[in-house]
Amino acid sequence: MRALLVLIFCLFGVAVGATAPVVLDIGHQSTASGAATPDGSLNEYEFWCTYAGEVKSAIEEAGYPCVVLNRGMAPTKKPILAACRAAGVVQLNKPDKGAKRYPSTHYPEHIGCGMVSADHAIDLGARCVVFLHLNSTGHKWQSKPVAGLIICNRKFGSPLAERVCAAMRRELPSLSKGIKVLPRYIGSQPSAGWMNALDAAGIPAIVFEAFYVNNRTHVDFLRADANARKLARTIAAGVVDWLSQSE
Repeated sequence: MRALLVLIFCLFGVAVGATAPVVLDIGHQSTASGAATPDGSLNEYEFWCTYAGEVKSAIEEAGYPCVVLNRGMAPTKKPILAACRAAGVVQLNKPDKGAKRYPSTHYPEHIGCGMVSADHAIDLGARCVVFLHLNSTGHKWQSKPVAGLIICNRKFGSPLAERVCAAMRRELPSLSKGIKVLPRYIGSQPSAGWMNALDAAGIPAIVFEAFYVNNRTHVDFLRADANARKLARTIAAGVVDWLSQSE
């Protein structure tokens, strides 16, 4: 099935002269530790199932192809499933619950969670990869300001991460104080070895970790649909800024 999707995409790209796609990856499954608010009312998986399509739409409106991946199983809640279908989410059906690690099919020396998405992005010849996450500092509510992170792969991700950071500072200044870029290079065994695989393929990659599910200010902001859409479009604006500068 993956080979067929890659072939279709390649043929379509040749036919219309499309550039390589931006690949978006929806965050952890809802059962992942630390991926939900302390009261369970919001989790990053359902949030990005709902709003990844908004990121995709904004990127496509700027003239760039975009693909959304869900490495886990399709959501079961009807509104969340409908949002995924509307966004054309590609279901990879290989969840990494319990921090399950897989070796890369392209670079088997690199092993990690999220590898199925990294490999699929490599199959597609992705222009860049954006892993859509929400962060957490623990299982209890905290109200102190906390600096957000844009994590990136060490060799190729920094320029992309800096552009997304700049968009956050510009569009959401009160919620982006102290936001910073963190280049990350992981050995072959720890859970984030997929960053290495994308570096090996020459593909810039970032992990959006700038909002926290146990921070009341951030969660109050995210619960409003208009705000969530603004966040999604802000991320897209940073990606588009980088795309336009890297052409």
